[in-house]
Amino acid sequence: MLDSRFVATTVALVIAWAASHAAVAATPPSLEQILRPSRHTLVEISPGGRYIGATLREPENNQNRMVLVVIDRATNKPVRILDPEEKAEIGRMWWAGDERLFAQVRWGGDMFQQYFVDPRVIAINVDGSGKRLIDAYILDILDDGHMLIERCAKETSEGCFNFVQKVDTLSARSGPRIVDAPAANAWYFTDNAGNVLFATVWDNDDGLQTIWRRRGDAWERFNEEAKSGIRIALIGTSRDDRQAYLQVEATQGPDRIERMDLASGERTEVMRDPELDPAFIVWSADGRQPIGAAYGLGVPRARFWDPVDPDAKLLRGIETAFPEDAVAFANGSRDGRHIVVNVWGDRDPGSYYLLDRDTRKMDLVARAKPWLSPDALARNTPIAFRTRDGLTLHGYLTLPLDARAPPPLVVLPHGGPFEIEDEWSYDEETQILAASGYAVLRINYRGSGGFGRAFERAGYRQWGLKIMDDIIDGTRWAMADGRIDPARVCLWGSSFGGYAALMGVALEPDLYRCAISTAGPTDLTITRRWGDTRRSASGRHYLDEAVGDDEKALYAQSPVSRVDRIRVPVMLVHGRHDKRVSFEHAKAMVAAMEKAGKPMETYFFGDETHGIYGDENRKEYYEHVLAFLRKHLRAE
Repeated sequence: MLDSRFVATTVALVIAWAASHAAVAATPPSLEQILRPSRHTLVEISPGGRYIGATLREPENNQNRMVLVVIDRATNKPVRILDPEEKAEIGRMWWAGDERLFAQVRWGGDMFQQYFVDPRVIAINVDGSGKRLIDAYILDILDDGHMLIERCAKETSEGCFNFVQKVDTLSARSGPRIVDAPAANAWYFTDNAGNVLFATVWDNDDGLQTIWRRRGDAWERFNEEAKSGIRIALIGTSRDDRQAYLQVEATQGPDRIERMDLASGERTEVMRDPELDPAFIVWSADGRQPIGAAYGLGVPRARFWDPVDPDAKLLRGIETAFPEDAVAFANGSRDGRHIVVNVWGDRDPGSYYLLDRDTRKMDLVARAKPWLSPDALARNTPIAFRTRDGLTLHGYLTLPLDARAPPPLVVLPHGGPFEIEDEWSYDEETQILAASGYAVLRINYRGSGGFGRAFERAGYRQWGLKIMDDIIDGTRWAMADGRIDPARVCLWGSSFGGYAALMGVALEPDLYRCAISTAGPTDLTITRRWGDTRRSASGRHYLDEAVGDDEKALYAQSPVSRVDRIRVPVMLVHGRHDKRVSFEHAKAMVAAMEKAGKPMETYFFGDETHGIYGDENRKEYYEHVLAFLRKHLRAE
């Protein structure tokens, strides 16, 4: 149990980079406050605990650019600022000892608002010397002044046959070639000592997984999804590198965690929930081994394979200090004495604390959005209901603060639809709606992630069928629940969620009062002819398997085929450079609605891709969404 010294936090810090703005009063935040990009996204302590590296967003030339600040932990003073070029920002960082760090940059283009990751990495010493640009992927940074990088040996029609090279962290230019890939486009997995243990490959034709295990100087197949029917995620190794931890799919039910003895190959199940996949893996304070997994439909809580492990006991105590938030060790010094603790929740997009294990004092270092007061944000309440065919589904109902009467409801289907899931944590669009007086319903329909392979596969070829039944059944549950106004309900979603919004008002024209579709597919046959998914063999296989290959059936499940049944106002939003859901979808829906003589509001962005990314565009977009909802739902 924690004492009062441990749970006390120091909010007022002397370092300017982490200074929190005064929290606003407990009234709903404005749209501008919610949309303002996070001030901090990364906080990383150096291996020896001397420095803290943190990203900091600073406005410059009307751009909210993310820079990297290095802080001396002893003095709380910045000693180095790494500022990328114009239209760029820091997206990731690594420490290589206490005096050298690496950073990856994301670039914004002239034509598009979306940022893209630069595969090159910037290396620099804390004192500013030794700056290098590394054109390679960093696989692992070792404790001996070296690191493992991946380089492409040969480009073929199948992809890149890469290899692992051990280089020094200063020059990163030369070193022994230690492992060659067993197949094209391999992803490697190493232990704490830098030994390459596994490689994962995704087949170019069908997208199925093959995991290879390194035995001596040779590779052998460890898991072939085509034969086993399951996928395996490689998590990490024990601190002594004698065991590996795996997240293993089941043909029925949720994933399980297994511990594998690397000498004998014996695998033992160490954890499984009867219903849920892990929300996240729990790591030790020094980040060198997984010690558990967190589960929960509401606040996820850690479960440990060894509950008496000192780090497990420490984290359990921190959880006690934050009963309404999720908690995890983000990273720590190699000796585990100085630990960055990440705290987040449905009303906190992320806070970072620095824990001194010796003094048992934990100081607030940074908040992602310090101008948002948790008391001014709405709570996500887990819900469950049964579908028309008897399946129990889960989701979240969010109610606006201090609603004087049952509020109107916006049903917000997530994108994907597969593998993606709605979670209990902070959701920006949910808070935008709640701050404007709307209740929000988010449903993990069949096909969603988080509930095992079989649950996800149950949504295959069910886009306009059982998945839509799930969303409609969830809407009817909320209408009967008594907490919202059943006469004022709209649908709004992006990508698949946009498709679901249009299909919902076509399938149930009397249930909803309006629909907003952003980047949504409108004609499933177009997906087979336009968009980046269809450009690869594995993408075409995915479309056939998960969406369907019968064009007549696909068209029948498309909103464009059902415009005659749409009797409520519709708003259509799309980026003209969308490569995932081609702009052809928007054009097809406009043509179909015009042919049927039905008006529709449209907002098309000339510099956006699959989503709305630019700060000004996002503000304009959400203002249009809120104006549309006010007009048709009249929220208080």
